[in-house]
Amino acid sequence: MGNIGGLYADGRRRITELVRDLNEDQAATTVPTCPAWSVHDVVAHVAGVCADILAGNIGGVGTDPWTDAQVQARKGVPVGELVEEWAETGPQIEAMADLFPGRSGTQLVFDLTTHEHDIRTALARPGARDSAAIAASDEFLMAVGLGPSVTVRGLAPIEVRTELRSWVAGTGDAAAAAPAGSDETALRAAGDDLAANVILGGDPLRTDGIEPAGAVRLSAFELFRAMSGRRSFDQIRAYEWTVDPEPYLPAFQFGPFTVSAVPIDE
Repeated sequence: MGNIGGLYADGRRRITELVRDLNEDQAATTVPTCPAWSVHDVVAHVAGVCADILAGNIGGVGTDPWTDAQVQARKGVPVGELVEEWAETGPQIEAMADLFPGRSGTQLVFDLTTHEHDIRTALARPGARDSAAIAASDEFLMAVGLGPSVTVRGLAPIEVRTELRSWVAGTGDAAAAAPAGSDETALRAAGDDLAANVILGGDPLRTDGIEPAGAVRLSAFELFRAMSGRRSFDQIRAYEWTVDPEPYLPAFQFGPFTVSAVPIDE
């Protein structure tokens, strides 16, 4: 098992420990960061991802219909049985995850880690905020999310600092920016095009040697949650900015993620 497989195995173990002994009412708890889903539904999703990959059912991977089918197929199945299913399929995925093309293995770890902390939020059981999966997810999301999103919006590069490391988001390259007057849909589509190349194995946007216009400082965990739609504009605005944060707030919306309409405390 390689590094990606190990990160996934660690996350699977943590989630298993969180949910294996939940009663029916606890499993039915609504997940505030995925309000259409219960804790049971989130576990059904992560178990379903492994089953679908092994079955070759990856058409529409990551889309709402794909994930909804995983949830619907497991309605009424006790959480304990979902964990047992996952215990069968998860190790098979972990054994091959480092061989997945491009950065899709890291994307799988990011999805799992996101849902780990969604479950923790729902159950009021915070923890594992310094896991290696958080660091890997931040690296992934800077490369495929915030960096491209800042670039296509034509914003000045900004340094993003955590206790683990720093990045520069945005290239300041006017030629890479979306046309003036582009609406939010067009901006996100342009960012997604840049991200798709990176996920498939292309190089991230080059920012070495670029002088940022300012900086934002926050914890690695906060960066992870802010970049995955789990923080509100007010929460992002409250980080330590050395420049006006307002132009950068929309850049935290990319791919499937929209900034939360309400504050998320965990």
